[in-house]
Amino acid sequence: MTAELHHPFPASRYLPYLTSPDIAALPKEKAAVVLSVASIEQHGPHLPCVTDSLVGQTILGMALRRLRPEVQVWVVPPLCYGKSNEHRPFAGTLTLSAQTLAAVVRDVAVSLSRAGFTRLVLLNSHGGNPPVLDYIARDLHEETGMQLFSIMISRMGLPDAVTDPDENAWGMHAGESETSWMLALAPELVHMDRANGAGDYPRMPDGIRHLAVRGPVGFSWLTADLSAVGVLGNPRTATADKGHAYVEATVDKLAGVLEEIAAFDGPQRAGERR
Repeated sequence: MTAELHHPFPASRYLPYLTSPDIAALPKEKAAVVLSVASIEQHGPHLPCVTDSLVGQTILGMALRRLRPEVQVWVVPPLCYGKSNEHRPFAGTLTLSAQTLAAVVRDVAVSLSRAGFTRLVLLNSHGGNPPVLDYIARDLHEETGMQLFSIMISRMGLPDAVTDPDENAWGMHAGESETSWMLALAPELVHMDRANGAGDYPRMPDGIRHLAVRGPVGFSWLTADLSAVGVLGNPRTATADKGHAYVEATVDKLAGVLEEIAAFDGPQRAGERR
């Protein structure tokens, strides 16, 4: 039996497969380490609780395989748990507090810094994590001098196949987009026959013009405040073709992003000549 812990990442880029002396001897002047961060949480009656972790890790693995061999990008074991308290009432949700998530990420980053690495990518695929990852990234940059890159996969500026205005407004969780991604990546885990009870949208009170669940003027919410079944969006319009189009564009862009990061030393400071 051969080692299997690296999947879905390429074994040649899985940092823990190396010995301690090997890691110490790695050239790190142009190198980056990636920590995949996601969640284990309910995704309605039709998607598995591992959805965010599966999407993030699979896309990362595909992107790593597209890198040129000389590009020094390494991956460490993923952090599958995230800040998912918005889904806490639903079975299958395993959530960390914001403080615990930040502390774990900090300890991993400090350990990598101690080994001589100077660039760390926090590649996130769960919508509840960015506020925590963004603030800890800046704190770690100040504390260690490392370059930190907090990336939310679904916010990399790629066009989405979703065009319905209601879905664009409310489709944040287990709706058309996420269901399409899962139909493309792991159709055997998707139960479209159970999606018939999903697809209704919350209704804002009459007279509300400025507040939105997504947008510049938001409000605090938990998933159970907005949906009785744990779905925000309409999964019934999802297709594997939509998912494949998104995945291909995302993998292509992420590969380019990682290549840039591996050699990134920051911009030239204003008022300073090199």
